[in-house]
Amino acid sequence: MEIDNSNIDLIHYLLSQQSEERMGPGTIRTKEKCPVCSKRFTEIPKIGFICSKCKTTPKRFFVDLIFRGQRIKIYSHRTGRVLDSYGIALETLERIRSEIREHVFDPTKWVKADAKRFYISTLLDIYMEYKIESLAPSYKSDFKRHLNMAKKFFGIKDIRDLRKIDIINYQRYLQKLSNFSAKTIKNILDTFKAFLNYCYKDIEVIPSVPSFPKIEVTPKPFKWLSLEDQGKFYSLIPDQHKPIFAFLMLHGCRPSEARALKCKDVNLKNSTITISATFSGSVYREKRKGIISRPVTIPIHPEIYDYIAYRVKNNLPEAFVFINPNTGKYYNKNTLQKIWTQVKNKIGIRELRLYEATRHSFASNLINTGTSIYKVSKLLGHSNITMTEKYAHTNIGNLKADLMKLSLKTVPRLSPEEKSEQKIIKNQ
Repeated sequence: MEIDNSNIDLIHYLLSQQSEERMGPGTIRTKEKCPVCSKRFTEIPKIGFICSKCKTTPKRFFVDLIFRGQRIKIYSHRTGRVLDSYGIALETLERIRSEIREHVFDPTKWVKADAKRFYISTLLDIYMEYKIESLAPSYKSDFKRHLNMAKKFFGIKDIRDLRKIDIINYQRYLQKLSNFSAKTIKNILDTFKAFLNYCYKDIEVIPSVPSFPKIEVTPKPFKWLSLEDQGKFYSLIPDQHKPIFAFLMLHGCRPSEARALKCKDVNLKNSTITISATFSGSVYREKRKGIISRPVTIPIHPEIYDYIAYRVKNNLPEAFVFINPNTGKYYNKNTLQKIWTQVKNKIGIRELRLYEATRHSFASNLINTGTSIYKVSKLLGHSNITMTEKYAHTNIGNLKADLMKLSLKTVPRLSPEEKSEQKIIKNQ
């Protein structure tokens, strides 16, 4: 039942007239305290709890009962609904009293689980076991670390009592815990939010997910190579490794997807390849990166077609298209990185990832040469165009050409005196 906070006199009168009379065993309690002054709430029997000073009310209740010498705390109705209003708590208490009077009260029908079932640490363990096998191997260690930090902070806190202020305090805890960047803190909180969504949607132990604070993350400078610069880098790659680097630069696939490409993924008749697998570290996965990612079919660039055709015609379907000539096996991540580092060192550039020189550059160059963002999105295998928009850089050369299309024939010209003055200023 909602309390009309505007009727201050009535509230104070009811508070002063509380009776010691009991209608039966058990009472309604709340663990919450006033979020403003941190003092305990006062109960107005049959009406609710309130902080008489701040006029705030709690949102979670439980029935506290002594039955046959044993103390029992009941946090939900027999229907399973949590006691999230005083009215539901009161209805629950009256039903329990009725069953006690009729000698049919069975605590096990009301206390369906111990409080431990609702500990955040307990539920995090359940979530980890549920989720871990579906994750990419390269992400599992970070996932475990994120959940363990949440377990350490929240411990045995009842998840049904979780509020936005708890999330804010967790964020502050992470900021003090280590020298985490804003991006890292956001990733940790995103993992915890995914856990809460699981508790809300999958196992239904909370009625909603608290709102999370917004974290501003400064994006890293976007780096990419022009076609001319790509050619310079490519010329320095050892000949025996050129095929996989050419493929990356001409198709925009992720390095982990190129490493996982098999002969069975190639359709020579249609001159297409289907990207449907990836490497996560050293583990081959028959799934592309991303939760909702699907296989994507793209055309084979003519400059790499002959090499791919040769590999497909001379190998079994399960053979990898690109193999390391030095080992006869698929390329591992470290090998590609080592080759790329050597090329960067020759040119004198350190801060440029292979991903930026291939996938980023592939998309950026296509867009800057007039290819529609929709087509680029399809080639990259993005699930929506929003993901592709980050590659839509402005090409200054194109902008200058576009500006020349505009003209105001009445723009006044500089007088000889003004030109002379401008020349003096320029020389200074």
